[in-house]
Order: sequence, then C-alpha cells, then structure tokens
Amino acid sequence: MEEKGDCVGQIEELDQNSDGSSRNPRTVRTKVPEVEIQLYRQGRGPIDVFKSCLGGWDQDQLEVRNILEKYGLKSIFAFNTQTGRGVPIRFNPRNGRSMLHYRDGSVVYIDGEPKDSLIKPVTRILFGVAAITL
Repeated sequence: MEEKGDCVGQIEELDQNSDGSSRNPRTVRTKVPEVEIQLYRQGRGPIDVFKSCLGGWDQDQLEVRNILEKYGLKSIFAFNTQTGRGVPIRFNPRNGRSMLHYRDGSVVYIDGEPKDSLIKPVTRILFGVAAITL
C-alpha cells in the first residue's frame, strides 16, 4: 500500500591524511521533502496511497508527470472527499512539475482521469464497417 522512492540523499565526505590516504569516512543523510498522496480514480478509491518526493529549485513542487505515467492518467485534479473533484493540477510541460507549491509532510488528495482506451474507437469502427457491409 505504501511505496517509498529514493527520497533520502546521501553525501559522503572523506578525511584525508597528509599522505593522501583516506581515514574515518563520514556520511551525512539529508531528508528530501515529501508529501503523502491519496490517489482516487474518477472519485472512487483511494486506489493508492503513497509518498512522493517534492522537486524543483525550492523542493516544493509535485512531480506530476511521473504520477500521470505511472497510473495511466491523462489529467489529475485536486480532490476533496466531501465535495468531490476540484480544479485541475497544472504542470510545466518542460519539467513535469506542478505550478503550485506544497509543504513537506502535507497530505494531498488527487482525483485522476484515466487515459482513453483504444478499444472503444476500434470497436465502433469495426461495428460501423460491419453494419455498412450487411
């Protein structure tokens, strides 16, 4: 149910002796800001609850393109469990990050619109061709 990405970075620093050999390696872990996302599909769900790292210069933008690709969605919307779907979440087409800013540790409710299936149009075309020929 919960999925964890590579949200923890690691910086390694080595002390060097006067002869150039390294001794006593020190490792510093940095926490990348992240949000909890509860993802709904057409108002039903949540179909998945996961943590997502925030990106961008200030580490406060949601990686929208990754969510769209992973779950096969064509668009995502802000979602309120009481009132339903809200405004679309816009993102920069160049880097795939949201235009809005989010705080570390917040919970984001998202409603997604699935991509259109190719089965419907193909079935309609085949049915139309069959109806014309008969």
